[in-house]
Amino acid sequence: MKKAILFSLAAAIFLTGCGSTNTTSKNIKNINQNTSDQFLMGGKISTNEQANITSKVSAKVSEISVDLGSKTNEGDVLIKLDTKDLQGQVDQAQAALNTANANLTNTQNSTRPEQVAEAQSSVSSASQSYETVKKNYDRVQALVNAGAATQQELDSANQQLATADSQYKTAQEQLAMLQNGPTKSSIDVYKAQVIQAQAALKTAQTSLSNAIITAPISGVVNTRNVNVGDTVSPGATLLSIINSSNLYVNAYAPLDIVSQIKEGQEVAVKVSEIPDKQFKGRIAVINSNLNSESRDILVKVSLTDKDSQLKPGMFAEIGLEK
Repeated sequence: MKKAILFSLAAAIFLTGCGSTNTTSKNIKNINQNTSDQFLMGGKISTNEQANITSKVSAKVSEISVDLGSKTNEGDVLIKLDTKDLQGQVDQAQAALNTANANLTNTQNSTRPEQVAEAQSSVSSASQSYETVKKNYDRVQALVNAGAATQQELDSANQQLATADSQYKTAQEQLAMLQNGPTKSSIDVYKAQVIQAQAALKTAQTSLSNAIITAPISGVVNTRNVNVGDTVSPGATLLSIINSSNLYVNAYAPLDIVSQIKEGQEVAVKVSEIPDKQFKGRIAVINSNLNSESRDILVKVSLTDKDSQLKPGMFAEIGLEK
């Protein structure tokens, strides 16, 4: 009788244990199924379109049309630079071209006494102009050395001096050629001077046009490093513009889920800065190279939701939609 009772107890314990094991196994299986429905990847939001706005000339800022957060369209005027010095360079270059053309015309025509007299007057005028500009350059140089003038003012004075020197030498050459009579080589020299003057005018006109800085892309201003009155230098970043309508996330997928994703597949996107909202995305590119250290695969996810709250630099989690 005792043996029968012990046997029944052992059987009951055995059956109870089996039931518990089956239940636990089912629970673990269910948990694995639930967690395998969505695999999270992480990365920062970036944009395919971003532009750093720089100046191509050195000048003072006279006007700024945008501020941080301003929306801009491609071609909109962002910054205007002071054109006083730049316009002066254009005027000087135009005058030099006019002189070169006149010299060529005079050289190609027969020499007359009044032409020689006019050339002598031009030499005298160019000499006086050079001396005046040279004195101004020396004055500005002294002020720069004393810290009372800027390098930009010295550069402008130096350019004016170079122009005056060129005009003086041109006037001297014209007088000498008129006195000696035109030759083929002298005519060729004047033709070359015309070509040089045309190139200088084109350069000056281009610099003047660069005083108006426009937006190369549409987007939003997210960086501003300049104010009205600042003197800007070529190459320095003045503004930055981002286009938030074409955002993506470079995320890293664990190797064990790569077989479950494919290009074009829709995914769910959660952004840490916007916790109460979920966005949609699409896998654009799956990198074929495995990261040897993390054993992850780089996945580029394009954000299909166009939402103004989404901004480059935000951290996003990517998950496979259930």
